[in-house]
Amino acid sequence: MDPSQEKIQLYSVDLDELSKIRSEVREFLGEECADIVKGRIVFCLDEAMTNVIEHGFSEPNHSKIELRMKKNKRSWKFSILDEGIPFDPTKEKSETWKELYESGADGGFGLRSIKKIMVVRYQRLKNPPRNKLTLIHTRE
Repeated sequence: MDPSQEKIQLYSVDLDELSKIRSEVREFLGEECADIVKGRIVFCLDEAMTNVIEHGFSEPNHSKIELRMKKNKRSWKFSILDEGIPFDPTKEKSETWKELYESGADGGFGLRSIKKIMVVRYQRLKNPPRNKLTLIHTRE
Protein backbone atom coordinates (compact mmCIF):
# COMPACT_ATOMS: atom_id res chain seq x y z
CA MET A 1 0.00 0.00 0.00
CA ASP A 2 1.26 3.46 -0.88
CA PRO A 3 2.28 5.10 2.46
CA SER A 4 0.12 8.14 1.74
CA GLN A 5 -2.94 6.05 0.81
CA GLU A 6 -5.85 5.95 3.20
CA LYS A 7 -8.05 2.92 3.75
CA ILE A 8 -11.68 3.65 4.69
CA GLN A 9 -14.01 1.04 6.19
CA LEU A 10 -17.66 1.34 7.30
CA TYR A 11 -19.14 -0.62 10.20
CA SER A 12 -22.57 -1.08 11.71
CA VAL A 13 -23.26 0.14 15.24
CA ASP A 14 -22.99 -3.42 16.52
CA LEU A 15 -20.53 -5.16 18.84
CA ASP A 16 -20.50 -8.12 16.43
CA GLU A 17 -18.37 -5.93 14.13
CA LEU A 18 -15.41 -5.89 16.56
CA SER A 19 -13.76 -9.09 15.33
CA LYS A 20 -13.87 -7.79 11.76
CA ILE A 21 -12.38 -4.46 12.89
CA ARG A 22 -9.52 -6.18 14.75
CA SER A 23 -8.76 -8.33 11.71
CA GLU A 24 -8.79 -5.41 9.29
CA VAL A 25 -6.55 -3.28 11.53
CA ARG A 26 -4.05 -6.17 11.79
CA GLU A 27 -4.10 -6.59 8.01
CA PHE A 28 -3.66 -2.84 7.49
CA LEU A 29 -0.61 -2.73 9.79
CA GLY A 30 0.90 -5.71 8.00
CA GLU A 31 4.30 -7.27 8.52
CA GLU A 32 6.17 -3.96 8.88
CA CYS A 33 4.65 -3.49 12.33
CA ALA A 34 6.15 -5.40 15.28
CA ASP A 35 3.69 -7.81 16.90
CA ILE A 36 3.79 -6.03 20.28
CA VAL A 37 3.00 -2.67 18.67
CA LYS A 38 0.32 -4.24 16.49
CA GLY A 39 -1.29 -5.76 19.59
CA ARG A 40 -1.33 -2.39 21.36
CA ILE A 41 -2.83 -0.59 18.36
CA VAL A 42 -5.48 -3.29 17.83
CA PHE A 43 -6.35 -3.09 21.55
CA CYS A 44 -6.76 0.71 21.35
CA LEU A 45 -8.96 0.57 18.25
CA ASP A 46 -11.05 -2.20 19.81
CA GLU A 47 -11.55 -0.14 22.99
CA ALA A 48 -12.37 3.05 21.10
CA MET A 49 -14.86 1.34 18.76
CA THR A 50 -16.45 -0.49 21.70
CA ASN A 51 -16.96 2.83 23.49
CA VAL A 52 -18.57 4.38 20.42
CA ILE A 53 -20.90 1.41 19.95
CA GLU A 54 -21.83 1.01 23.63
CA HIS A 55 -22.02 4.65 24.73
CA GLY A 56 -22.39 6.73 21.58
CA PHE A 57 -25.96 5.80 20.76
CA SER A 58 -28.90 5.85 23.19
CA GLU A 59 -30.97 3.45 21.07
CA PRO A 60 -30.35 1.02 18.21
CA ASN A 61 -29.05 2.95 15.24
CA HIS A 62 -28.69 2.21 11.55
CA SER A 63 -25.97 4.76 10.87
CA LYS A 64 -22.44 3.61 10.10
CA ILE A 65 -19.18 4.16 11.93
CA GLU A 66 -16.37 5.12 9.59
CA LEU A 67 -12.79 4.04 10.27
CA ARG A 68 -10.03 5.72 8.31
CA MET A 69 -6.58 4.13 8.50
CA LYS A 70 -3.53 5.89 7.11
CA LYS A 71 0.17 5.07 7.09
CA ASN A 72 2.39 8.11 7.18
CA LYS A 73 6.16 8.12 7.06
CA ARG A 74 6.45 8.47 10.84
CA SER A 75 3.08 7.29 12.18
CA TRP A 76 -0.06 5.25 11.80
CA LYS A 77 -3.20 7.35 12.01
CA PHE A 78 -6.70 6.03 12.73
CA SER A 79 -9.79 8.26 12.62
CA ILE A 80 -13.17 7.09 13.86
CA LEU A 81 -16.15 9.13 12.62
CA ASP A 82 -19.64 8.60 13.99
CA GLU A 83 -22.99 10.35 14.34
CA GLY A 84 -23.38 9.40 18.00
CA ILE A 85 -23.61 11.46 21.17
CA PRO A 86 -20.76 14.00 21.27
CA PHE A 87 -17.99 12.97 23.66
CA ASP A 88 -14.51 14.46 23.88
CA PRO A 89 -12.23 11.99 25.69
CA THR A 90 -9.38 14.49 25.67
CA LYS A 91 -11.30 16.61 28.19
CA GLU A 92 -11.98 13.69 30.53
CA LYS A 93 -9.64 13.37 33.49
CA SER A 94 -8.02 9.97 33.43
CA GLU A 95 -7.83 8.45 36.87
CA THR A 96 -4.76 6.35 37.59
CA TRP A 97 -5.17 2.59 37.23
CA LYS A 98 -4.84 2.31 41.02
CA GLU A 99 -7.66 4.87 41.54
CA LEU A 100 -9.87 3.08 39.02
CA TYR A 101 -9.20 -0.30 40.63
CA GLU A 102 -9.69 0.89 44.20
CA SER A 103 -12.89 2.77 43.38
CA GLY A 104 -14.44 -0.38 41.92
CA ALA A 105 -15.13 1.49 38.69
CA ASP A 106 -16.55 -0.65 35.92
CA GLY A 107 -15.13 1.63 33.26
CA GLY A 108 -12.33 4.03 32.48
CA PHE A 109 -9.55 1.48 32.09
CA GLY A 110 -9.82 1.42 28.28
CA LEU A 111 -9.75 5.18 27.87
CA ARG A 112 -6.84 5.48 30.29
CA SER A 113 -4.94 2.81 28.35
CA ILE A 114 -5.65 4.40 24.97
CA LYS A 115 -4.27 7.73 26.21
CA LYS A 116 -1.08 6.01 27.41
CA ILE A 117 -0.48 4.19 24.13
CA MET A 118 -1.69 6.63 21.47
CA VAL A 119 -1.90 10.34 20.82
CA VAL A 120 -5.61 11.12 21.10
CA ARG A 121 -7.37 14.00 19.32
CA TYR A 122 -11.06 14.83 19.18
CA GLN A 123 -12.98 17.13 16.88
CA ARG A 124 -16.71 17.78 16.58
CA LEU A 125 -17.48 18.17 12.89
CA LYS A 126 -20.36 20.40 11.86
CA ASN A 127 -21.43 19.46 8.35
CA PRO A 128 -22.69 16.79 8.76
CA PRO A 129 -22.54 16.78 12.57
CA ARG A 130 -20.21 13.95 13.58
CA ASN A 131 -17.58 13.02 16.12
CA LYS A 132 -14.04 12.51 14.87
CA LEU A 133 -11.70 10.67 17.20
CA THR A 134 -8.15 10.35 15.90
CA LEU A 135 -5.61 7.95 17.38
CA ILE A 136 -1.97 8.23 16.31
CA HIS A 137 0.92 5.85 17.04
CA THR A 138 4.47 6.64 16.00
CA ARG A 139 6.31 4.21 13.78
CA GLU A 140 9.45 3.08 15.55
